[in-house]
Amino acid sequence: MNVVKKAGAAAVVKWVGPPVAGVGFFLVVVMVVFALLMTLMTAGASSAKDAADTQAAAANAASSCRVDAANSGGGTGLPQVEVPSEFVGPIEDAAKATGLPKEIIAAQIQAESGFKTSAASSVGAIGPAQFMPGTWAEWGNGGDPRDPADSLAAYARYMKHLLDLASGWAVDGGPDAPRLAVAAYNAGPGTPGLRQGQLPPYEETQGYVSRIFGEAQVSFSADCAAVDLPSDVELGDGEWANPLPGGRFTSGYGYRNLISGCAPDDMSLANGCFANHHLGVDFATGGGSGPGGVVVAPTDAEVVCVPGDAFDGMVQLKVSNGKDSPMLINFFHTDSQMVSVGDKVKRGDPVAIEGNKGFSTGTHLHMEIMKPGTPACKKPGEVDAAGRSYNVNPEPIMRQKGIL
Repeated sequence: MNVVKKAGAAAVVKWVGPPVAGVGFFLVVVMVVFALLMTLMTAGASSAKDAADTQAAAANAASSCRVDAANSGGGTGLPQVEVPSEFVGPIEDAAKATGLPKEIIAAQIQAESGFKTSAASSVGAIGPAQFMPGTWAEWGNGGDPRDPADSLAAYARYMKHLLDLASGWAVDGGPDAPRLAVAAYNAGPGTPGLRQGQLPPYEETQGYVSRIFGEAQVSFSADCAAVDLPSDVELGDGEWANPLPGGRFTSGYGYRNLISGCAPDDMSLANGCFANHHLGVDFATGGGSGPGGVVVAPTDAEVVCVPGDAFDGMVQLKVSNGKDSPMLINFFHTDSQMVSVGDKVKRGDPVAIEGNKGFSTGTHLHMEIMKPGTPACKKPGEVDAAGRSYNVNPEPIMRQKGIL
């Protein structure tokens, strides 16, 4: 393996030349009057719209999770990337053998070789799964590394081995076993960090893992459905609004080694080790350290906790749209809050102002998701009676819901 909108309708009149007769002039006047009436009607309708609905519409102006129009036929739910026919069966067999979703395996083979049976790297890796000669000798069982069936069967045996190892490496609050195993496939199981439940400290490997899990959902799943959601989170139809209209995605979920000397599962606020665990995603409308943009409810929800400045400008919502699991949505670092406990908010309703409160470096919005059943006002990193974190990775949920 290599290490590796709709715009609002408006009538526009273009005067292409002076009218040459009275009838022509009359028609032009009629067209101009009609255009003015349409413009006034449109303006009136827009001014009558609820501001929150306008924000919600603007929030969904773009999403990386869209079914490819070229092969979707306008919304049939097909994946963006079609797996070559000779790989379909071997990938499904590998999914059964490893327990990994077939979308992740497809994304990994695409990343390794682009589904090319003749692929070869400058360091000697060959075939669709890019096995090095020594690794192939151990896991290839005498097959042909360039053959899709043999290559994917060997991939399944090796990946199952890595997943077994990774299940012993994973720590609460860190990357899950599949991500650790995919990192080990890229960089080797002896790479620093893995045995401590962390992704290796190499930008290339971290990018590889992010690419595999992102492309699995964006390119290979039908309707951009999440492929690695926690089992206790279920999503219905419908998109959510971007929580920070006009903002851009700036930072993802995952472990980062900011504070040295911390154990991988140490989430203590007292010693600062909590900073190593980015349990949500960040959005920002710009720079600076003062108030920023308006934060809106991604979906219909109930406000269940507003400690505000007492804890990093926190606002906590409980999803209540009747379609999705009643998970909790946490907003942090808000400059001010526009809601109170018990309020019912609709998709796109303003709830806070982006800010820089608490443990923060610059104006931005930090958003987290906690699994259904989490008691109100639980803070990031807290665990249930069984020692399991209440937090879940929000990225697959947000991709499926059209935010990322």
